[in-house]
This record gives sequence, structure tokens and C-alpha cells, in this order.
Amino acid sequence: MNKPSTQTDADIAIVGAGWAGLAAAATLSRHGHKVLLIEAAHTLGGRARRVETPMGDVDNGQHIFIGAYKELLDLIQSLNVPESSLFIRTKLNLSINSLADKPLHISASRLPCPLHLLSGLLMARGLGLSEKGSIIRCWLSMTLSGFSIAQDKPVSTFLAEHKQSPRLIRLFWAPLCIAALNTPIEKASAQIYLNVLRKTFSGSRSNSDFLFARSSLGDVLPTPVCAYIRKQGGQVRNGERLKTIHFDNEQLASIHTSKTSYVVKHLLLATPYHQTHQLLSPFATFSAVCQALASLEHEAITTLYMQFPDTIRLDQYLSGLSDGITQWYVDRRSCGQPGMIAAVISANGKHMAMDKAALTRAIVEETRQVFPTWPPPLSTYLIREKRATFSCKPDMGHVRPKPGHIGRNVWLAGDYLDTDLPATLEGAIVSGVQCAHKILETAQQTQ
Repeated sequence: MNKPSTQTDADIAIVGAGWAGLAAAATLSRHGHKVLLIEAAHTLGGRARRVETPMGDVDNGQHIFIGAYKELLDLIQSLNVPESSLFIRTKLNLSINSLADKPLHISASRLPCPLHLLSGLLMARGLGLSEKGSIIRCWLSMTLSGFSIAQDKPVSTFLAEHKQSPRLIRLFWAPLCIAALNTPIEKASAQIYLNVLRKTFSGSRSNSDFLFARSSLGDVLPTPVCAYIRKQGGQVRNGERLKTIHFDNEQLASIHTSKTSYVVKHLLLATPYHQTHQLLSPFATFSAVCQALASLEHEAITTLYMQFPDTIRLDQYLSGLSDGITQWYVDRRSCGQPGMIAAVISANGKHMAMDKAALTRAIVEETRQVFPTWPPPLSTYLIREKRATFSCKPDMGHVRPKPGHIGRNVWLAGDYLDTDLPATLEGAIVSGVQCAHKILETAQQTQ
């Protein structure tokens, strides 16, 4: 292959301006590197990007942020952006509705961790005394084990072994699992689930706080990171797709995009795993990585935005549903859109076979049952992302590559990589920061 003509040199090129690429770019910029950030889409943010609709700007999907997202909070602090300007922080206050059962409501107390959760469970509405005791016994067992198990298994198997009743699983454990792992309990990794529970409900009481974005997610991280990159002398190129990677004598030489070519020393791919596979598969050097990526399965996220009159609101910003098509309702008044409610369906399921019109009708009818005093929505907009996340199954640590170097000065970051976390935005940021620090270590060693 002939070396393409070049237009611009770049020390470090980062392809993909999702939250992994943004975190890596910000970290490298903070340490003096002038990065080149390339994004195929015209809007930055990856699967947490802004989407223009007839109803106004919404997000590609809803994401739940918690106080345990330390890498996210550290990152925005490093950008000199106050947390309070981006998020509304509330204590854990969770309602999970049911179409055929009593709702569950848990509110954490002001006691130190973990007493704040245990007292919240004891005072929970919608659970009998024996059910509360069952959850607490299971919780104490997890705590004594250090939230670790000898052999990974599906969450459903783990809960059955801990004698959790079908009602408790449906009303309490399963909604938490689908929110965290975007994978049904029948095939979700118990160890990754325990990792999330440990981070959320141990250490500081504030770890279990909810953080609700004050604006579109496209403004939460992409806007301040891009401003920071440019201030540090870097470049951000959106609407530009990476087409090919060129090596010269087995060494990374240049990359060719839809608009131009760049001579680069390091290439960090922060693209979705299926796109990363497509870019790397022509090269035998990366066959092991490509084999691992090919084994990943995807899960969807579907969001129906419903615009009601401005007076319509949830009691809290977040409310669950344990036995419907919808799993979570998010009140977007936190980001300046009063009356707009997002109905979220995580993971694959029977709803994937429904066309948009039928699914919209089903969700609207279900919402009417859950909130019978609400009028019909004034307008709706459905977003269905079929490859939103990977399926977080047991023993995925043996499959998921680690963030970092994979050879020939090519690096990987992304929420699909092995960070001991599921495909959350925090997992994406962790991978980006870890990868950036490994690049910095390599750069120091070669100086």
C-alpha cells in the first residue's frame, strides 16, 4: 500500500469523541500533549450525544450518574468546572412502580455508610419485614465476602443461591442490575454487578447519591473538554471518519480519514468495539484483539421522549417500573425541559421486534397505567440504538481486552474494555484515563 499524502502532523491522534476518547484527550492535554481528536459524527459525545428533534434537543439515551463516579468527578474538576454547574446532587431516593403489585420506595438516611442503606431498607415502603430481612442478609453476605465470588455466574443464579424471592428479584435486584449492566439478570455477570454495588454502597455515603445532569449530556463533558483541548493547543475535528491506518516497516506511520491524512506517532482508538474490529481486522498483528472483539455481543437501549404539559413531573427525577416494557422514567426538568419524560428500555427483548409506532403506543399506554392522572403526551420521539453497549456476561474479563497498547503504537480505550465495570459512562472514562496514563508512561520512557 502506498503511503498517503499528508496534510498535518500529530503526536497523538484519538479517534472517537465519546466519553472514553474525551477523557483520554483531556488527560493527555493536561500533561502537555497537543492531541488531535477525530470524530465521525458532527455531534460529539458518542452514545451520550445530543440529538436534535422536533421536540427540541434530547440525548441519544438516558444515563444514570451516581456519586461513586469518581473518575468523572475528578475529570470535570481538572477542567475547573464546578460539579454544581453540571449536576443536581440528591441522596438516594428510589421509587420502583409495578403494574400488578405494590410499589417499592427506598430512601437512604443521613447516617454513615452502610447504615444509610440498611436503615433505608428497614424503613422501605412496599416490602414486608421478612423481605427486608432477606435483602439485608444477602447484603451482609456480600459485604463479608468483599463483594467477590470465587466463580462468576449469572446474577439470577447468584440471587437464587442467596434465597432471594421472585418478588424481591423483580422489584429490587433486577431493576438495579438492568440499570447498571444493561444486561438481563439471566445472563448478566454477578461479579461485575457486585463490583458496581461495592462502589456505590461502600466507602462514603455520598457514593450512592444521584447526579442529574442540568443540561443535555452533549454539554456535560464534550463542551468543556473540547474547549480545554483547544486551549492547550490541540485540535478537534468532527464530521471526519477514519478510513484506513498505514504502517511503514511495521511501525505506525499515518492515518487516512474521509477528509485528509495525518502523520501520527500514537493512535488511540476510542471507537465502538464493532468499528474498532473493522479498522483493525486487515492487520494480522491485531488478530487476537479482533477475535476478542468479534466475540462480544451487543445490547440495545431504547428511549421514548414524551412531552407533557409543563406541570407534569415525577416526584423524584427518576422512577422505575419492575414489570412493564419500560424500565425507568427520567424527568428532564433537571436539564431545563419541564414536562418532558424519558421512558427507557435497557437491553434487548421482545420490544425489539415491534416497529416504532407500535412500541410508542405500548409505552404511552403503559405510562398511562403507571400515572393515571397524567394526560396523553403532546408529542413523542423514539430513539432506538441497537448497539448501545456490550452484553455484560459472566467471565467477560477473559474476553475483554485491557485498555492500553495493543502493538505498533496503537492503543485502545472504550467502555467495552476490561475495567471491572460494565458499559457505563464511568467505565468509558476509566478506560480513557487509564490508556492516557499508559501513553504518558511510554512517552517518558522514550525521552
